[in-house]
Amino acid sequence: MNKRLKAEPVPDLKLRVAARIRELRRVQHLSQAELARRVGIRPGPMNVIEQARHLPSGRLLCRLADVLAVSTDVLLDRAPRAVAPTAPASYGYTLASAAGPRAVPVMFPDDPKLSPYACDKVNAIVHAFFALEDLCGVPKRAHIPLYLPFAANETGLEGLVAQVRQALGIGQGVIFDYLELLENAGLRIVFCPLPSEVESVAFYDEANANALIFIRARMNVERQLFELIKRLGAIYLHTRRQYGGVAAPRAGREALDDVHAARKFAALFLMPAAAVRASVDQLGIAPGEWTYELLLRIKHRFGVSAHSFLLRLEELHLIAPPLKADFQRRIEAYYRKTGYGEPDASRRILTPNGRLGDLWQVARQRRPRPPELKQIARVLSTAGVGVGR
Repeated sequence: MNKRLKAEPVPDLKLRVAARIRELRRVQHLSQAELARRVGIRPGPMNVIEQARHLPSGRLLCRLADVLAVSTDVLLDRAPRAVAPTAPASYGYTLASAAGPRAVPVMFPDDPKLSPYACDKVNAIVHAFFALEDLCGVPKRAHIPLYLPFAANETGLEGLVAQVRQALGIGQGVIFDYLELLENAGLRIVFCPLPSEVESVAFYDEANANALIFIRARMNVERQLFELIKRLGAIYLHTRRQYGGVAAPRAGREALDDVHAARKFAALFLMPAAAVRASVDQLGIAPGEWTYELLLRIKHRFGVSAHSFLLRLEELHLIAPPLKADFQRRIEAYYRKTGYGEPDASRRILTPNGRLGDLWQVARQRRPRPPELKQIARVLSTAGVGVGR
């Protein structure tokens, strides 16, 4: 091994080994102190190694390789990084590194595959996110349970939504900024450019019972919000299958496939029946008294599309069928004309990448400033994720 170590300049090798140890540790969700404990050294020397100020001895390199479950060639950045994916090959991608995948894609059968370029971009963003979490020393676990048993029919989904909203502390209330609510619950949400056919992508981080949800940046806010909650529903469908607790539908209650179940989850979550009825009752709107302008005004409170709100009113028997049919024709005509723009002047305002940006600002304040920040900034900028300077 000593001959191999001398085959290239030591400073360059120090940087490469430090970067690989840091990357593998973060993918496995280990703190620097925990990795030091597992290999039998103090946190100080481990920090020195990760800062590329000292090259680990051959014996320590072997211990690091054992703990990180890789070969020493991987730590020396000499081995291929390809790994066997945890997810089926048909998924087309997974979050992986030489340490092995730690988050699996949660997909629907008709989801388009990401191109190799898009996969690389997503993985780069994830590693940058993990790096910022590590630099800031924040918890990686979600603050709400991402596994809850339920039946995949409308009744079961209503119960699931009630439990999730209760865990978030909002009950049946309507919240203006669901994005901030979910990020405060520890979920990792990223808005970034994605291929035009990909509106959102979700991954389940089993090690921390957490999720990574990517939303296409160039969509209207209503679609972004619906996609965000739909993918959260997909996470619950995934963990339901993974951990069991699959309740059978009651007689007369037909089970929904994953796509329809996730969409129903989003509709029930964003438009709780009690909240919709309360909004209608407070205004004294009878089923036959709706106007198109009033529909657009009220739907804005819930942050959903006009079409979604119209369907919810129909489900709750709050709108007369002739008015529903007329409004639906008008909405669909507007969608065709504008390429699915929303037919109202006022829209929700989301603050994308809020938690990611906050982590970036905290990391920048560290003294001495972590040398990785320039690389993290370059990765996020290249991926089209703005977090400030």
